[in-house]
Amino acid sequence: MLRLGALRPVAPLATAVNRHLCDIHSLIAGLIHEFQPRAVAIESVFTALNVKAALRLAEVRGVALLAAAQAGVPAFSYSPREVKATVAGYGHAGKEQVQQMVRALLSMTETPEPADAADALALALCHIQIAESKARLGASLSSEGATVTARRRNRTSTPRILSVR
Repeated sequence: MLRLGALRPVAPLATAVNRHLCDIHSLIAGLIHEFQPRAVAIESVFTALNVKAALRLAEVRGVALLAAAQAGVPAFSYSPREVKATVAGYGHAGKEQVQQMVRALLSMTETPEPADAADALALALCHIQIAESKARLGASLSSEGATVTARRRNRTSTPRILSVR
């Protein structure tokens, strides 16, 4: 099952920022409750030319982290460059390249739209790949019997990741 989308503010942000943050928290908490993810992947705040936009992004990121913490779901943070490098193979990949790679990796028939939703899927794919790499590394350090058990467990379980961008 794959579900994607993007949240767009209904009212102008200047009216009541705290109301938007409450709405975003409720939405994310509802998604966490509905889908019961094992992890939340969230994009780290990056340096932006517009300081006001960077601050708002940080506020939304905090609300998403709060929703995950309240639900007891571990959250993992990845930089935009790290996501692009993991998914597209190049840390400076463009939006279109990321969208095409997400489409290919998930065997989608259409390019994910809007671009923000594709970025969120890329974030989830990045987390899955990094988590699996860490699990393989940890398994290689343990005994062979434990490694086989971990591989069987990984094959039978479907990753459930909520990614927030």
